[in-house]
Amino acid sequence: MNKKILVFDDDQETLNALSDVLDYADWDLVTIASGNQALQVIRKEKPDLILMDILLGDTDGREICRQMKCNEELMHIPIILISGINELGDTLNQQFGPNDIIAKPFNIGDVLDKVYFQLSS
Repeated sequence: MNKKILVFDDDQETLNALSDVLDYADWDLVTIASGNQALQVIRKEKPDLILMDILLGDTDGREICRQMKCNEELMHIPIILISGINELGDTLNQQFGPNDIIAKPFNIGDVLDKVYFQLSS
């Protein structure tokens, strides 16, 4: 059974780039251009991993991450936040923070390394 990855990003170019990169590994990808109703989508899709932009229009990926990590049903799902914001080290070290962070612009090799690592953990 293939691993399922949800990708949340409101930038279509980033969604396309991540889809192209992750498609080579034969994972099941679901791309979503909005953070609206993210928790409902996550519950429905039951992903093995989430890649999520921090700034999702009117939604903050860090808040979605916090809500997931406080929810017993969802807390086991690894989350990698993606952002062009500098100084994200504090976000990674928060109690209910993500499992990892990818800075934009991202390196394809780094993305794959982080995804493989989280899926194997």
